[in-house]
Amino acid sequence: MSSDTRDRFMILRAMAFAAILALTGFQAGADEYWEYGDWRVNISDQRTDGGYRRYCRASTGGDGMPVIWLEISDGDAGPPHDYPAPTYATSAPRGYRTQIGNAQGVAFVFDQQGVFFGVADGGIDSEGIAWANASPRWQDVRNMLLWMRVADHMEVRGLDAFHASTQVYVASMRGFTASYGKMMDSCGHSIEIPR
Repeated sequence: MSSDTRDRFMILRAMAFAAILALTGFQAGADEYWEYGDWRVNISDQRTDGGYRRYCRASTGGDGMPVIWLEISDGDAGPPHDYPAPTYATSAPRGYRTQIGNAQGVAFVFDQQGVFFGVADGGIDSEGIAWANASPRWQDVRNMLLWMRVADHMEVRGLDAFHASTQVYVASMRGFTASYGKMMDSCGHSIEIPR
């Protein structure tokens, strides 16, 4: 076989291999998805200046309802120094307000027994959509995660200085422990939450 024929054969073989990869749906940055009870886990690899970074997110809610989510990446410090903070996130149609406003106190209540507090951050985005997010105080994150593992549900309540608190969302904790474990393990972090 001549060297010219051998070069053509190698090129054809490389093109065939590339076609097989394309047909089988091989993607370097493909997202992965799992469901555990009422929770879901999304894993995505994203290209950065220094290579690739893996982002792992567990969440519940959505489809027009608020969302409770946690996120960590393989580049974050992670446990035992830092844990992903559970975050309540909501938005409202254009021209309407969210049930929780900017700088409003928020209570996260577990099975009417455990409670953690935070302050909402909110505003209106460039498209006129109102939004609000709330997380517990940083020093309460680890203990809140422990409650999320054992509770049946978590209420999110808007606090008001002049009225009783208002329930704005109830999240099921069914499947949280499995989704937290999958999220943390997929990004290379310990799934343990010490007491």
